[in-house]
Amino acid sequence: MKKVWNLIVFALLLQSAVYAQPSSSGDLDVSVSGQVILTDNSTVAGTVKENIRKKGELILLTSGKKTKYKAADISSAQIGGSQYITWNYTFYEVIFQGKNLTLLRKANEPSGVQYNGSEAVVISSEGNIDDLFIKKNGDASLILLTKKNVKDVLGKVCSSCVSGIDATKFDTDILKKAAEDCDKCN
Repeated sequence: MKKVWNLIVFALLLQSAVYAQPSSSGDLDVSVSGQVILTDNSTVAGTVKENIRKKGELILLTSGKKTKYKAADISSAQIGGSQYITWNYTFYEVIFQGKNLTLLRKANEPSGVQYNGSEAVVISSEGNIDDLFIKKNGDASLILLTKKNVKDVLGKVCSSCVSGIDATKFDTDILKKAAEDCDKCN
């Protein structure tokens, strides 16, 4: 009887272990070709495993060698059809890039402490993951877009344009179209 109980317990543990496995559609299981541009402007290409949202890093496989890159290590990355830039230890997905302005989506929260040599530096960034930002090309700062400030921000950024954005329909497609229109008229 003891053997039967051990067999039942083992079968239940095995069954729960099978159900606890990550799905095949998880971020780390998907590899696509891509490249990173390092801070010294050199380019490294290979197969990219993207883990930006969870750990704020990219894993690049090149010639059998696996290298992890944090936002501080690179200036931009191309992952499949998506373009990312880094700013202040944070990854931002490029939604629209024009000649005058860029629309970005925050892709990760930077870890609270980075090291500058042996000195610890506390890092924070504005907004939450998936928040949208607008950046005027040539300007170093990012401007957070919210339902409350979208008309004011686009009014200032697109001062020569009439911004007819409907703030009640605050979504990525509408903001991308507004950024495209603003970029064309500046």
